Amino acid sequence: MPYGAKIAKNAAWLMFATSGQKLVAFFAFIAVARLLGKELTGVYFYAISITSIFVTLSDLGMTPVVIRAIAGDRADSARLFSAAIRAKLFLSPVAIIAALAYAIFFGADRVTLITVAIACLVMTADTFHLVLYGALRGRQNLKPEAVGMFLGQVITATLAVSAAWFGFGPVGLAAALLAGSSWNVIWGICQIKKFQISFAEARRKDFSQLAREALPFGIAGISVKVYSYVDSLFLNIYHGSAAVGLYAVAYKLTYALQFLPITFTAALYPALAAVYARKERDELRNTFLGSLRLMAAISFPISAGLSALAAYIIPLLYGQDFVGAVPAFQILPWVLIPIFLDFPIGSLLNASHKAHLKTCAMVATMLINFTLNAVLVPQFGTVGAAWAGVVSFWCLYFIGAYFSRYASGGVKYFIWLTVRSLFAAAVSWLVWDAAAQYFPLILAAIIGAAASILLGFLVGFIRADDIRLFTRHLRPGGKMELVHE
Repeated sequence: MPYGAKIAKNAAWLMFATSGQKLVAFFAFIAVARLLGKELTGVYFYAISITSIFVTLSDLGMTPVVIRAIAGDRADSARLFSAAIRAKLFLSPVAIIAALAYAIFFGADRVTLITVAIACLVMTADTFHLVLYGALRGRQNLKPEAVGMFLGQVITATLAVSAAWFGFGPVGLAAALLAGSSWNVIWGICQIKKFQISFAEARRKDFSQLAREALPFGIAGISVKVYSYVDSLFLNIYHGSAAVGLYAVAYKLTYALQFLPITFTAALYPALAAVYARKERDELRNTFLGSLRLMAAISFPISAGLSALAAYIIPLLYGQDFVGAVPAFQILPWVLIPIFLDFPIGSLLNASHKAHLKTCAMVATMLINFTLNAVLVPQFGTVGAAWAGVVSFWCLYFIGAYFSRYASGGVKYFIWLTVRSLFAAAVSWLVWDAAAQYFPLILAAIIGAAASILLGFLVGFIRADDIRLFTRHLRPGGKMELVHE
């Protein structure tokens, strides 16, 4: 199969599986939150936040190294794969002890501690199935991972809703997660055997080689987890589990939409890498700027719509018990514009062998986010956590924009892109907000979406060529092409 066709096929599998997985998780979390209420939802989300941070200690960036080694057909790939498995067997207990120690140190009650303990087992299962799926990615075969992750999510969602229905609380939800993660481990092992991905006896130098190559990935991974979940830890310390529960629903509604740029960059990254390797600078610039334009066109209406309709969405989905989440949810969706725009930037920096710059940006964002949460959360609670997220992710975008200015012709393009994005988002927010006051929610959403499309044309994010390209893809035999500026 030609390389381009393989990329498209893998991206399609990942897109459909990720979309289905997020959809199942989205509705399952709504059901669980309504059944448990904000207090118990907060206990569960707090436990997951702890283990999500400490899980980085059990991987430390080894999985990307395994993917790259197998994909590059390196002579030491089988030994590095084996070294990663062995290292995880040693590091997983360290991560478990660290997570439990944190929970005990900050006075977790019995239910919370049991939930954290089960979540530690989930964390351990996850770190192993990720490296197994990573090996399959190295073989450029995403279908087994896509199928496995989707089925695992169905298992988790089914058991989680059942656990909440029968009153098993946060402990039952953690057990449901463990079932889904265990499935992924079993499925991953079966697929490794099916595709005959071999192990080899790791040598001492393989462990040192693995550590050197994994270091930048490990630092980046730790940074992502800290600035993704430290807000929940601060909220629990200063405001208790009910505040975490309120923030959790705003968080889930916002960040669930990250699957859109993630699936897009799954195809964008190898395309940028190929263009960069051929030293086609004009094509690199056009592809990069086109991807930024597409991300801007998608992100500004989503941010504006969620923020403007927050007071209607939260009670509709989660009930009156979670009305307290509205103020945070009016703020938090504004992280989506910088997050969406940052995905092409990250793909460009990684594809052009400047991954260290991306790592620097993520470390800086982690420090900014941690500091802002420490300052804002004690006084402002969930609203402070939301503002900390918005400010830190805009910082991540601006730092990345500066590092990638060579591919855009300078920082002026990013300034103009940002101005257009914020202008379009502000106007569409006003339309959505006004429509929601006079029309039912569905009709208000349609009016706001129509206004956003018109604004997309006005600011140049959507063009007539895009419409023609899209309609051509809908016809039988239509060929997908990468967006260009």
